[in-house]
Amino acid sequence: MLDISHLSRHYGDSVALDDISLHLDTGRVLAVLGPSGCGKSTLLKLVSGLEDPNSGEIRINGRLIAKPGFSLPPEKRPINMVFQDYALWPHMKVRNIVGYGLTSLSRLERKRRVDELLSLLHLSGYADRLPAELSGGQQQRVAIARALATDPEVLLFDEPLSNLDVQLRMEMRHELADLFERLRKTVLYVTHDPLEACAFADELLVLRQGRLEQAGPVRSLFADPASPWVAGLAGYDSQLSAHLHSAIGNGLWRLMVGNQQLVCRLAEYVQAAPGAPVSLMLHSSSIKLCQENEEKDPNVNYLSGIVRQCIFEGHQWRLRLDLGETLLSLVSKQQHERGSCLSVSFTQHSALAFH
Repeated sequence: MLDISHLSRHYGDSVALDDISLHLDTGRVLAVLGPSGCGKSTLLKLVSGLEDPNSGEIRINGRLIAKPGFSLPPEKRPINMVFQDYALWPHMKVRNIVGYGLTSLSRLERKRRVDELLSLLHLSGYADRLPAELSGGQQQRVAIARALATDPEVLLFDEPLSNLDVQLRMEMRHELADLFERLRKTVLYVTHDPLEACAFADELLVLRQGRLEQAGPVRSLFADPASPWVAGLAGYDSQLSAHLHSAIGNGLWRLMVGNQQLVCRLAEYVQAAPGAPVSLMLHSSSIKLCQENEEKDPNVNYLSGIVRQCIFEGHQWRLRLDLGETLLSLVSKQQHERGSCLSVSFTQHSALAFH
């Protein structure tokens, strides 16, 4: 297992990582999520031994590997990393790259181990090729095979799919999900893509400017984002200005959006008071266009507004609906004329109100 306690890293007056703690059980996958500069790569460098912490401790299976004044060298840590640029030696064949760290094994044992890994990563037919003769996805699998060769206790991934095109990234996402399920390795996986993290992570750690913004099971990021910033990261791309009206119970409140009333959830930390201004955040996929004469459900919210903008996005249209005092963003499979009146609906639990 991997234990990190109150870990910090500073560069002069600049704080790269501030008081981060996490516990990752053996065989679990933790995705570290956040934008560039949030501290994701710094965390990997500290765990791998490429940098030393200013405060805090790192332990693997109870063994101390780093604290201020003490740092186990990278080569002595039971860790391997898969880098963003793969870092494959261009002059070496795939078989030799994968087996590079297996110097303690006999020639026969080394060949057997390499063959097992090449089969596991669907690379058996590429053993005698150079990296330049492989596709981006194949190079990625070679890097993973090399990282697995010495059977490390913890695997680190530093945005390994970011250099791939969209289609290949999606394919590799499925391959990694299957691989992690079969290996049951302890994995610390850094990414800026929430969908990538959700494909195979058991837990999420969300960083912002070096500080912990949210941590917990993957689904909590989408079901209960801890802040408007996390909600935006989780795809809540529609935001409405509203005012609290009155409490209903079970975390539900009546809100006013212009002169229209809704019932929605409040984020847990919100100090609720009637009349207080809030931002209501929704995922555009949860907003549905209403049909004429549609029977209304008492557990569903309804809003009406005027189309102010309609932009084609390839497979759908992005609409901006004027609700009087605020604009709502949503998607539609059909084009709608500017100035036309539309009604939309969304469930009471699909929207969250924040201060």
